[in-house]
Amino acid sequence: MKKKPTRLKKTKQQKPPVETSWIAYMTGRPRKWWVAEVQRLISKHSMPTKDPHHGQTQTEKAVAELVSTVHKTFPKKGERFDGNMRMAAVLSYVLALWYSRLSRAKSYDPRRPVAHRKAGYAHRLSWAMAMVLALMDESEDVEHFPGQNWETPFSDHPTDGYFV
Repeated sequence: MKKKPTRLKKTKQQKPPVETSWIAYMTGRPRKWWVAEVQRLISKHSMPTKDPHHGQTQTEKAVAELVSTVHKTFPKKGERFDGNMRMAAVLSYVLALWYSRLSRAKSYDPRRPVAHRKAGYAHRLSWAMAMVLALMDESEDVEHFPGQNWETPFSDHPTDGYFV
């Protein structure tokens, strides 16, 4: 017979560190706010089903609203930036953050079957490795952006262009 897990007693809590993450710098909102916002949007755009554990989400509506929320964090004036690149960077970060934290939570949830948890862990690990590869692999950049000029800005004598 399995023994029921016992909870540790809470000790005096220290104040959490001040958020200094990239996402907080870019949007004014910390990581936990963004995870909670994605969760809120999924709940908002979900309907109950016969399965009490899983609703049916209108994912496209949740993501569309998330895009709008991200867009509202863009600077109104002053800072110059490429809106397409900023949206891609912030949106991909928020979705990757949410997915990585949620998939980890599900993998470590003792209410789920161990086989499912192990499979989820393996899937999250392969996803994370694929993400790192997608971010770092330069081998197809010339094909992604034909006509783009390439030169490291860290060479001894880089070309100092004029286009911004």
